[in-house]
Amino acid sequence: MTLEALVARLSYYSDLGDGDRAQLLALGGKVRPFAANSEIISAGEPMDAVLVMREGWAARFKELEDGRRQILNILLPGDIFDLQVLVAAEADHGVVTVTSGSLYAIAPHAVRDLLAGSGALTTAFWWTQVQEEAFLREQIVRNGRQTAQERIGHLLLELHRRAQIVNLAGEDVLRLPMTQTQIADTLGLTPIHTNRVLRRLVREGYIETNRQWIRFLDADALAAMCGFDPSYFHLDAFRMRLG
Repeated sequence: MTLEALVARLSYYSDLGDGDRAQLLALGGKVRPFAANSEIISAGEPMDAVLVMREGWAARFKELEDGRRQILNILLPGDIFDLQVLVAAEADHGVVTVTSGSLYAIAPHAVRDLLAGSGALTTAFWWTQVQEEAFLREQIVRNGRQTAQERIGHLLLELHRRAQIVNLAGEDVLRLPMTQTQIADTLGLTPIHTNRVLRRLVREGYIETNRQWIRFLDADALAAMCGFDPSYFHLDAFRMRLG
Protein backbone atom coordinates (compact mmCIF):
# COMPACT_ATOMS: atom_id res chain seq x y z
CA MET A 1 0.00 0.00 0.00
CA THR A 2 1.24 3.52 -0.75
CA LEU A 3 0.48 7.01 0.45
CA GLU A 4 -0.78 8.34 -2.87
CA ALA A 5 -3.73 10.12 -1.24
CA LEU A 6 -1.35 12.02 1.02
CA VAL A 7 0.94 12.86 -1.90
CA ALA A 8 -2.02 14.24 -3.86
CA ARG A 9 -3.18 16.34 -0.92
CA LEU A 10 0.25 17.80 -0.14
CA SER A 11 0.89 18.57 -3.80
CA TYR A 12 -1.77 21.28 -3.56
CA TYR A 13 0.43 23.29 -1.25
CA SER A 14 4.02 22.93 -2.41
CA ASP A 15 6.08 21.95 -5.41
CA LEU A 16 7.05 18.39 -4.60
CA GLY A 17 9.95 17.03 -6.59
CA ASP A 18 10.55 13.38 -7.32
CA GLY A 19 12.74 13.15 -4.20
CA ASP A 20 10.01 14.59 -1.98
CA ARG A 21 7.44 12.18 -3.39
CA ALA A 22 9.81 9.27 -2.93
CA GLN A 23 10.36 10.26 0.72
CA LEU A 24 6.60 10.42 1.32
CA LEU A 25 5.98 7.05 -0.25
CA ALA A 26 8.87 5.60 1.73
CA LEU A 27 7.12 6.52 4.97
CA GLY A 28 5.16 3.34 4.52
CA GLY A 29 2.79 3.08 7.43
CA LYS A 30 0.53 0.24 8.44
CA VAL A 31 -2.92 0.11 6.92
CA ARG A 32 -5.62 -0.09 9.58
CA PRO A 33 -9.08 -1.02 8.27
CA PHE A 34 -12.17 0.12 10.12
CA ALA A 35 -15.88 -0.59 10.10
CA ALA A 36 -18.56 2.08 9.98
CA ASN A 37 -19.60 3.67 13.28
CA SER A 38 -16.54 2.52 15.21
CA GLU A 39 -14.43 4.66 17.52
CA ILE A 40 -10.85 4.58 16.30
CA ILE A 41 -9.50 7.12 18.81
CA SER A 42 -10.79 7.74 22.33
CA ALA A 43 -10.10 10.87 24.35
CA GLY A 44 -7.41 10.26 26.95
CA GLU A 45 -5.86 7.23 25.29
CA PRO A 46 -2.13 7.14 24.45
CA MET A 47 -1.25 7.95 20.85
CA ASP A 48 1.42 6.05 18.97
CA ALA A 49 1.12 7.13 15.33
CA VAL A 50 0.40 9.93 12.90
CA LEU A 51 -2.78 8.93 11.09
CA VAL A 52 -3.75 9.62 7.49
CA MET A 53 -7.16 8.81 6.04
CA ARG A 54 -6.78 6.34 3.17
CA GLU A 55 -10.43 5.75 2.27
CA GLY A 56 -13.78 6.43 3.90
CA TRP A 57 -15.07 9.24 6.11
CA ALA A 58 -14.54 9.83 9.82
CA ALA A 59 -15.32 12.57 12.33
CA ARG A 60 -13.48 14.21 15.20
CA PHE A 61 -15.70 14.74 18.23
CA LYS A 62 -15.88 15.76 21.87
CA GLU A 63 -18.40 14.09 24.18
CA LEU A 64 -19.98 15.54 27.31
CA GLU A 65 -20.51 13.52 30.47
CA ASP A 66 -24.20 13.07 29.69
CA GLY A 67 -23.43 11.59 26.28
CA ARG A 68 -24.13 14.65 24.13
CA ARG A 69 -21.65 14.80 21.27
CA GLN A 70 -20.21 17.67 19.26
CA ILE A 71 -18.62 16.74 15.95
CA LEU A 72 -15.71 19.11 15.39
CA ASN A 73 -14.88 18.34 11.78
CA ILE A 74 -15.11 15.66 9.12
CA LEU A 75 -12.07 13.70 7.89
CA LEU A 76 -11.80 12.69 4.24
CA PRO A 77 -9.16 10.66 2.33
CA GLY A 78 -5.78 12.38 2.36
CA ASP A 79 -6.49 14.22 5.63
CA ILE A 80 -3.74 14.03 8.24
CA PHE A 81 -4.75 13.87 11.86
CA ASP A 82 -3.12 13.30 15.19
CA LEU A 83 -0.05 15.37 14.35
CA GLN A 84 -0.31 16.24 18.04
CA VAL A 85 1.34 12.88 18.68
CA LEU A 86 4.56 14.69 17.75
CA VAL A 87 4.27 16.86 20.86
CA ALA A 88 1.70 15.22 23.17
CA ALA A 89 1.16 11.78 24.65
CA GLU A 90 -2.64 11.53 24.87
CA ALA A 91 -5.56 12.25 22.59
CA ASP A 92 -7.72 15.18 23.71
CA HIS A 93 -10.68 14.20 21.50
CA GLY A 94 -12.19 11.14 19.87
CA VAL A 95 -12.47 10.04 16.25
CA VAL A 96 -15.42 7.96 15.08
CA THR A 97 -15.87 6.50 11.62
CA VAL A 98 -18.76 7.61 9.43
CA THR A 99 -18.25 4.86 6.86
CA SER A 100 -16.09 1.78 6.55
CA GLY A 101 -12.62 2.41 5.19
CA SER A 102 -8.99 2.45 6.23
CA LEU A 103 -6.18 4.69 7.38
CA TYR A 104 -2.41 4.73 7.43
CA ALA A 105 -0.59 4.71 10.79
CA ILE A 106 2.88 6.24 10.46
CA ALA A 107 5.59 6.19 13.12
CA PRO A 108 6.04 9.69 14.64
CA HIS A 109 9.84 9.57 14.33
CA ALA A 110 9.50 8.97 10.58
CA VAL A 111 7.37 12.12 10.20
CA ARG A 112 9.79 14.17 12.32
CA ASP A 113 12.74 13.04 10.20
CA LEU A 114 10.81 13.80 7.03
CA LEU A 115 9.93 17.34 8.08
CA ALA A 116 13.48 18.01 9.24
CA GLY A 117 14.90 17.09 5.85
CA SER A 118 12.62 18.76 3.26
CA GLY A 119 11.55 22.40 3.12
CA ALA A 120 8.92 21.67 0.48
CA LEU A 121 7.29 18.97 2.59
CA THR A 122 7.42 21.12 5.72
CA THR A 123 5.64 23.89 3.79
CA ALA A 124 3.01 21.48 2.53
CA PHE A 125 2.32 20.05 5.99
CA TRP A 126 2.11 23.58 7.36
CA TRP A 127 -0.48 24.57 4.76
CA THR A 128 -2.67 21.59 5.63
CA GLN A 129 -2.71 22.77 9.24
CA VAL A 130 -3.54 26.34 8.16
CA GLN A 131 -6.48 24.96 6.20
CA GLU A 132 -7.65 22.80 9.10
CA GLU A 133 -7.61 25.78 11.45
CA ALA A 134 -9.61 27.72 8.87
CA PHE A 135 -12.22 24.93 8.79
CA LEU A 136 -12.48 25.08 12.58
CA ARG A 137 -12.92 28.87 12.52
CA GLU A 138 -15.74 28.48 10.01
CA GLN A 139 -17.30 25.84 12.26
CA ILE A 140 -17.26 28.26 15.20
CA VAL A 141 -18.90 31.06 13.19
CA ARG A 142 -21.34 28.67 11.52
CA ASN A 143 -22.60 27.22 14.80
CA GLY A 144 -22.36 30.45 16.77
CA ARG A 145 -24.04 32.93 14.44
CA GLN A 146 -25.84 31.29 11.54
CA THR A 147 -29.42 30.11 11.34
CA ALA A 148 -30.13 26.40 11.03
CA GLN A 149 -30.78 26.73 7.28
CA GLU A 150 -27.56 28.70 6.78
CA ARG A 151 -25.57 26.16 8.80
CA ILE A 152 -26.76 23.18 6.78
CA GLY A 153 -26.32 24.92 3.44
CA HIS A 154 -22.83 26.06 4.38
CA LEU A 155 -21.79 22.60 5.59
CA LEU A 156 -23.10 20.90 2.44
CA LEU A 157 -21.16 23.29 0.20
CA GLU A 158 -18.01 22.88 2.29
CA LEU A 159 -18.17 19.09 2.15
CA HIS A 160 -18.87 19.17 -1.58
CA ARG A 161 -15.80 21.35 -2.24
CA ARG A 162 -13.60 19.18 -0.02
CA ALA A 163 -14.81 16.01 -1.70
CA GLN A 164 -14.08 17.51 -5.12
CA ILE A 165 -10.46 18.11 -4.11
CA VAL A 166 -9.95 14.38 -3.57
CA ASN A 167 -12.06 13.35 -6.57
CA LEU A 168 -15.00 12.09 -4.52
CA ALA A 169 -17.64 14.45 -5.92
CA GLY A 170 -18.90 15.66 -9.28
CA GLU A 171 -19.55 19.20 -10.37
CA ASP A 172 -22.98 19.35 -8.75
CA VAL A 173 -23.30 15.99 -6.94
CA LEU A 174 -22.07 14.88 -3.53
CA ARG A 175 -22.32 11.45 -1.98
CA LEU A 176 -23.04 12.32 1.64
CA PRO A 177 -22.78 9.23 3.87
CA MET A 178 -23.54 11.17 7.07
CA THR A 179 -26.77 10.45 8.90
CA GLN A 180 -29.05 13.30 9.89
CA THR A 181 -28.02 12.71 13.50
CA GLN A 182 -24.36 13.16 12.53
CA ILE A 183 -25.19 16.35 10.63
CA ALA A 184 -27.12 17.55 13.68
CA ASP A 185 -24.18 16.75 15.99
CA THR A 186 -21.90 18.73 13.67
CA LEU A 187 -24.13 21.79 13.64
CA GLY A 188 -25.55 21.89 17.16
CA LEU A 189 -29.06 21.02 16.00
CA THR A 190 -31.54 18.25 16.74
CA PRO A 191 -32.07 15.48 14.17
CA ILE A 192 -35.73 16.51 13.81
CA HIS A 193 -34.81 20.12 13.05
CA THR A 194 -32.11 18.94 10.64
CA ASN A 195 -34.67 16.85 8.76
CA ARG A 196 -37.06 19.80 8.52
CA VAL A 197 -34.37 22.13 7.18
CA LEU A 198 -33.16 19.61 4.59
CA ARG A 199 -36.73 19.21 3.35
CA ARG A 200 -37.05 23.01 3.20
CA LEU A 201 -33.88 23.28 1.10
CA VAL A 202 -35.44 20.75 -1.29
CA ARG A 203 -38.76 22.65 -1.41
CA GLU A 204 -37.01 25.94 -2.08
CA GLY A 205 -35.11 24.46 -5.02
CA TYR A 206 -31.56 24.59 -3.68
CA ILE A 207 -30.93 20.83 -3.65
CA GLU A 208 -32.47 17.47 -4.34
CA THR A 209 -31.70 14.32 -2.39
CA ASN A 210 -31.73 10.61 -3.14
CA ARG A 211 -30.73 8.44 -0.22
CA GLN A 212 -27.09 9.38 0.44
CA TRP A 213 -26.75 11.65 -2.59
CA ILE A 214 -27.13 15.41 -2.73
CA ARG A 215 -27.52 17.27 -6.04
CA PHE A 216 -27.01 21.01 -5.99
CA LEU A 217 -29.65 22.55 -8.24
CA ASP A 218 -28.54 26.13 -7.66
CA ALA A 219 -25.24 26.19 -5.82
CA ASP A 220 -24.74 29.92 -6.38
CA ALA A 221 -28.08 30.77 -4.80
CA LEU A 222 -27.34 28.40 -1.91
CA ALA A 223 -23.93 30.02 -1.39
CA ALA A 224 -25.52 33.47 -1.38
CA MET A 225 -28.16 32.36 1.11
CA CYS A 226 -25.67 30.96 3.61
CA GLY A 227 -22.69 33.25 2.97
CA PHE A 228 -20.41 30.50 1.66
CA ASP A 229 -17.10 31.89 0.39
CA PRO A 230 -14.52 29.15 -0.33
CA SER A 231 -11.57 31.54 0.06
CA TYR A 232 -11.04 30.06 3.55
CA PHE A 233 -9.91 26.83 1.86
CA HIS A 234 -6.68 28.63 0.96
CA LEU A 235 -6.52 26.74 -2.32
CA ASP A 236 -4.52 29.64 -3.78
CA ALA A 237 -1.66 28.22 -1.69
CA PHE A 238 -0.75 25.88 -4.53
CA ARG A 239 -0.26 28.91 -6.79
CA MET A 240 1.97 30.61 -4.26
CA ARG A 241 4.32 27.60 -4.21
CA LEU A 242 6.25 28.55 -1.13
CA GLY A 243 8.19 25.29 -1.19
